[in-house]
Amino acid sequence: MTQDVRADVGAVIEQVMADHTISSSEMLGVPREIASAVEQAGLTTSTGTIAFAGQYATGSFAVQYNSPTGGFSSTWPEWAFKLAKDALLGNRRVWVASNGDPFGSNLVFVMIFP
Repeated sequence: MTQDVRADVGAVIEQVMADHTISSSEMLGVPREIASAVEQAGLTTSTGTIAFAGQYATGSFAVQYNSPTGGFSSTWPEWAFKLAKDALLGNRRVWVASNGDPFGSNLVFVMIFP
């Protein structure tokens, strides 16, 4: 997925999530309306945990993301690595959207659950 397409999809998701009221029954997960918009954009989403987040001597960022369907270890872009690190240190789950498997080169967004 090109950077322009990622930006377009990201803009759509930002618009759907802007000023959104969430019912009490949806507060523990991803609200249906937002999840549906992401799926309609053709993205793959899952929720899971970060097993490790670190940096190689080369400067690239390594992350192991574990979802119910398996584990995915790859190099993540710095913006996503920072979120993964925060989630790992805070022992929090994440919601990840990607174009295909949740490898770093496919990431569109990473959201941290409370």
